[in-house]
Amino acid sequence: MFRVEHAAAVADGGTVRLGFRFTCGETTFAPSMELTGLRPEETARLSAQTARRLVRALAVVEAFSYWKAFCSPVIEAPLPSADPAEAAWWESFWPKAMGEFFYRNGIDFTAPGFLRITTASPSIAATAEPGPAADSQDTSAPPLVMFSGGKDSLALTYAIRDDEAAGTDFFLYNPTQSQRSLAESLASGGRIIEARRQVLPELLALNDSGHPNGHTPYSAYLALAAMLVGCVRGNPMVLAGNSRSDDEPNVGSYLGMPVNHQWTKSHEFEAALRGYRRRWLPAAPLYSSPLRPLLELQIIRSLQPRMDAYLKTASCNKTKGLGWCRKCAKCAWVFLATSSLFGHDLAVSKAGGDLFADPELSGLYEAMAGLPGAGDKPFECTGTEEEVRSAIQAAGQHGTELPALAKCLRNPALQAARPLDVILKDWGQDDLLPEALRARVRRAAYL
Repeated sequence: MFRVEHAAAVADGGTVRLGFRFTCGETTFAPSMELTGLRPEETARLSAQTARRLVRALAVVEAFSYWKAFCSPVIEAPLPSADPAEAAWWESFWPKAMGEFFYRNGIDFTAPGFLRITTASPSIAATAEPGPAADSQDTSAPPLVMFSGGKDSLALTYAIRDDEAAGTDFFLYNPTQSQRSLAESLASGGRIIEARRQVLPELLALNDSGHPNGHTPYSAYLALAAMLVGCVRGNPMVLAGNSRSDDEPNVGSYLGMPVNHQWTKSHEFEAALRGYRRRWLPAAPLYSSPLRPLLELQIIRSLQPRMDAYLKTASCNKTKGLGWCRKCAKCAWVFLATSSLFGHDLAVSKAGGDLFADPELSGLYEAMAGLPGAGDKPFECTGTEEEVRSAIQAAGQHGTELPALAKCLRNPALQAARPLDVILKDWGQDDLLPEALRARVRRAAYL
């Protein structure tokens, strides 16, 4: 049995340390996360019911990073409420949240009794507390933007505010100095709250010794951490830069379930989290992805008037925000999108090299485009297969030497792709978009 034995937040002035303790047999893990940038009167609100519930929910998500080394059949957790429906919510969460991990490790998660989530000791009483209504939006307080220093969070920041002098709070996770500097330049008097977390060396040692390893619900963890910050800070909304492109699975079916690297950025997850908040966290800020109706290409195109800022964004996960590896799917996608929208020379300038000149990237572009026989869509945050095809089609019209795209351009499937100008006029599902931000997002996307 894997147990969540401890989950607590301790404040020291404006700094908060979240501490967890997990046990599995004789193994104990004690991960933590530190939040800085809050004020003492804000951290004092950690004793409120909703804040305590958010800390416990964070513990459940964090637990999966360590549970994966054992795949124990039971996770026992002190769930935030006494409602048995909450355990059922987490039971519905884990298959898709851990889908990539199961797929890449060849794990049969459908086996009878594979995993149950059970409630530990008596939980926090489900009494009401003062706070915003389920979907209230106090426009007098700034939103809290989850800011990675990448293109999506930059586009989100510009899209949501009419007045560039308006203050915006930012939530940064393990930021580099360049990411922090970019956020500070955009805050306009708003607050910068930083979260710092490291994976424990004990887990890395288990991975090195052959225990299962792989992708965990990282985006869900950040969403709940930002909601906790917003809860004590007083932000009415926590905003993420997730898009419609995040809904597309990487694998159509594994043991009867689609596998999506970005599932905890998807519409399905956001809708589920909204229901969770409404039922068990009514005083927490609203979590929303205002760019949800847009595709990745539209989000990048929205930054055309902010080209200097766009050129400063870094998206490569291999270099952790410090430049470009120019070998991974994320680099290949951003280069392709930039070239198709703004021209080849600008893409070369942004990436520091010409990715289209590298024939070794040919297979990667074929897989991103979903061409027959190319294998799975890369497990990275990229555009949809249709977006990739349209962008390759547009990039091929430049007439330059393109070894990385040559095989794609010869494939008949590229001819069936919708033209880029049609893709850029799209507007997707918007039921989770706050009404107050709808016109701003449409305007940013030139719609």
